[in-house]
This record gives sequence, structure tokens and C-alpha cells, in this order.
Amino acid sequence: MGVKLLLVIATIILSISNAYADFFYKLVGYECDEKADAVILTYKGALNEAGKEMMKNKGTRQWDPWKLIIRDTKKRDWIGSHKTVDGQCKLSDGTYEITIGPLPGNDNLQGKCGGFMSAWAEVRRGSEIVLPRHMFEFGDCHVAEPVTTEIIIEAGGKEPIIKKIPWDEFYE
Repeated sequence: MGVKLLLVIATIILSISNAYADFFYKLVGYECDEKADAVILTYKGALNEAGKEMMKNKGTRQWDPWKLIIRDTKKRDWIGSHKTVDGQCKLSDGTYEITIGPLPGNDNLQGKCGGFMSAWAEVRRGSEIVLPRHMFEFGDCHVAEPVTTEIIIEAGGKEPIIKKIPWDEFYE
């Protein structure tokens, strides 16, 4: 009887130990590369401890897309509104205006894809749209489309260089 009781107690203790879910962290941002005469938009991700470290070491021009939403004050499971961040890079042919915003999978955080978050960016030079609103990931957590990790916009009116990687490679 004593051995059975010990096994039951051990099973209970082991089954109530803390369980931790994986969490994937993301950062969206931009750099002004004066040497290359370019604006570089970045979208990075990392899992668990590597993600925490990435967030801890983020730069002043990098944002967690989750920090760019405001929860609804009445319905806490819903996103009430989105914030954007704006920045500038001065290149040889003018000032580039950068706008970055969040791209949630669902404004209902408990709904389908409600735990999914991405971001978008748009770049202008004066009244010219150099990069129309570009989604780094599509806002559907069930579609494994390639992920944009970097966009290079060089001065001189060149076409933006968009670098993508496979979805499963981004989420490694």
C-alpha cells in the first residue's frame, strides 16, 4: 500500500509541475545606412530565450508589433485601435518618411488567428510613395507564405530590394 501511495503522490507532483509554452518574439524596424545611401527596413524573429534576448537588445528604431496595438477598454479580448510609428532617413536625394504599423491576425484576440501578429511599413519621399504599404507577413496564421525579412530602399529612385525567406525558416 505504501509504494502505491508514493507512486500516486509522485505522479500528481510531476503532473502539476509548471508547463511553459513556446513564444516567438518579433521586431520590426528601420536603419538609415548613410554609407550605402539607403533605408533598410527589417523584420526579425526569435523563439523563447533567444527572443527575450533580442527584445532586451532592441534598438531605438525597432518595435515589438504587439506594442503597437491598444486594447479595447470595454472588451479586453479585442484590439481597440492601432498605433503607428514614424521616422525619417536623410539620403542624398531627399528625406524618406517611414511609417510602421501592426498587422494583427484578428482584432478579436480570442478569435481565429487572434494570437498572430505581424507588421507593415510604408516609405515616402515627399509626395512620392517609394514603398506602398508592405506586409512583412500575411495576416493569416494558417498560411505559410514567405516572410519579408529586409527591404532595402536606395537613393536615386531605384526599385526597392525585397528579401524573403520561407515561413518555416523564419520560425526556426
